[in-house]
Amino acid sequence: MGTAVDTFDVAGRATIRSADGAFFHLAAPIDSGAPLATQVSHELLQRRLAYVRPFPGRERIEIAAAGDVATGLLRSLEDSGVAATVINADTKHAHGGLLLHVAGSPAERTQFDDLPGEGTAVLRCYREGELAFIDPLSLSAQDPTASQVLRRRLAASPAATELKTWLDTPAATAEIGLRSPALSLVTARLLMIIAAWQQDSPALPALRRTLWRLDSATLVATEHPVLPFPEPAKLVDSWPAPRR
Repeated sequence: MGTAVDTFDVAGRATIRSADGAFFHLAAPIDSGAPLATQVSHELLQRRLAYVRPFPGRERIEIAAAGDVATGLLRSLEDSGVAATVINADTKHAHGGLLLHVAGSPAERTQFDDLPGEGTAVLRCYREGELAFIDPLSLSAQDPTASQVLRRRLAASPAATELKTWLDTPAATAEIGLRSPALSLVTARLLMIIAAWQQDSPALPALRRTLWRLDSATLVATEHPVLPFPEPAKLVDSWPAPRR
């Protein structure tokens, strides 16, 4: 994150522009080589860091993904100033924080559906051929689950039977494994959602109801609303015995 500031005069007033686009007027002229410039740069950097500092309880990010994918995501997050750790998907998850889950197969997508109801946010992404998907961010049991996202997709698809059948074939099992620039776009979207969650951004409600889809061949990204719905009551094995 840059600390340099631009200094210039506006109608005779010493003015600085911070790296994040904010402008400030100073009471005295500023020399870019003077110690005051260094002090201003430091104070502006601290101001910027305070703005993006995670809310209490939203510092911990964990990644559940296969080998190279996990390593790549971890590096991308760290390069963006986001601390994260890689966990084994089979390990019992500690409640709290956010789990970034890269599902390698359709069957794995529901693996962490219970965590939001226990206080852990879940952000899920996966690949279907040349298409990459990021599910709505799930913060509570009232948010769409992986199963509900799929059922919404099937309901909206003109080829629902074919899609459902294809998802049961080995061809539907694939790691993210995208090449740049598609992988960069997916990573940028994940980082944006994580930042919105950590800072409790006004964009958060929309992200909890939006399925994001990227065509890696054309780089066309689309957003699709996904609303949660009440699950049907579980069927019982037998009817209650009649009263006598």
